[in-house]
Amino acid sequence: MAQDKKKNKTEVKEKPLKDVPIQLKWFTPEGIKTEIKRIRWIKFPELMESTGKVLAFCVLFGLFFMLCDLVISKVLLMIGVGA
Repeated sequence: MAQDKKKNKTEVKEKPLKDVPIQLKWFTPEGIKTEIKRIRWIKFPELMESTGKVLAFCVLFGLFFMLCDLVISKVLLMIGVGA
């Protein structure tokens, strides 16, 4: 019985690499190369389209805030707050 316990302890210490969790396998040069190959790099036309959408959104959002500021300042002037 005591020998069985010793065998179990040594078996746990001598764990083969294939039993290592996948999170640790990723931190090897081969794992990093595999992950880099999985990346879907964006193409130039798609990049330009996304950039245009972001810029248009920023401009429209800026106009929205300018309009809100203008309306609020006019309302405040109508009720006598501000100069």
